[in-house]
Amino acid sequence: MGMIDSQLVFAEAQAATAEGDTASTNVLDMGSAANGPAGLTQENLWVQAICSTATTSGGSATVQAVLQDSADNATFADVAAGPVYANPVAAGTRILAIQPPPAMRRYWRIAWRIGTAVLTAGKFDAFVSNTLQQNVAEPSGFSVA
Repeated sequence: MGMIDSQLVFAEAQAATAEGDTASTNVLDMGSAANGPAGLTQENLWVQAICSTATTSGGSATVQAVLQDSADNATFADVAAGPVYANPVAAGTRILAIQPPPAMRRYWRIAWRIGTAVLTAGKFDAFVSNTLQQNVAEPSGFSVA
C-alpha cells in the first residue's frame, strides 16, 4: 500500500473552474532537502490527479490535468498531459496517472486545463506517490439488508 507524503501534494480539493489553465495550489520543489532530487530515488514515482468533486458546466466544458516543470519556479512548460475529459467528470475519476519522465526540471506543478466553457463546480486532488492510488471512494451500488 502506498502512502501520500504531505510534502508531495500539488492540490487537495482545489476548485478550478475558469477556462484556461489554473496552476495547482502547491508547486513542488524537487531539489529541496525534503523532496529531492526526485531523480535519485529508488522508488517508481507516480504523479496522479483525481476529480474529488464532480464537475458541472453550463456549456460543454472539458477537463485535463497537465504536469508542468520549471527551472526557476516562474516559467513553466508542459511535460505530460492526461486525456481530455468531457463534462461531467464524476467524483473519483483518475484524470492523470503517469510516471514522471527523466530529466524533469526542479519545480513541478499541475495545471488544470479547462476548455470550451467554464465549470460551475468541480474540485481536484493531485499528488506524487510511490504507487498508484487504488482506493478511490466510489458508490457501492448495493445495499446491506
